[in-house]
Amino acid sequence: MPRTIWSGAISFGLVTVPIHVVSATEDHSVRFHQVHLDDMARVRVRKYCELEDREVAQSEIGKGYELSKDTIVPVLDEELQQMPLPTAKAIELVAFMPAESIDPIRVGDGYYLQPDG
Repeated sequence: MPRTIWSGAISFGLVTVPIHVVSATEDHSVRFHQVHLDDMARVRVRKYCELEDREVAQSEIGKGYELSKDTIVPVLDEELQQMPLPTAKAIELVAFMPAESIDPIRVGDGYYLQPDG
């Protein structure tokens, strides 16, 4: 079953339908892990604080916006959710195009829109 990539709504004028976006293709490529060649142990990426010169846990990591080279403002997930972005969870259809008029080089991965519920 396809996995939901994005949830939101699609609007047709005054009608709004809640949807899920799912991938139309599956990736069957081979993936490799980074390993230490001497003992074949996995090599991991460590989260490291430059100021305190120590490794930090995921629970200690947050988001920050860089105002200048020396000034970073913390941004909380709650603040991002409260931002008034009217288009953040909606897709507005303006027009439909014939498939022949779209250059195939501009088409990336395909997706399906599923109704929510």
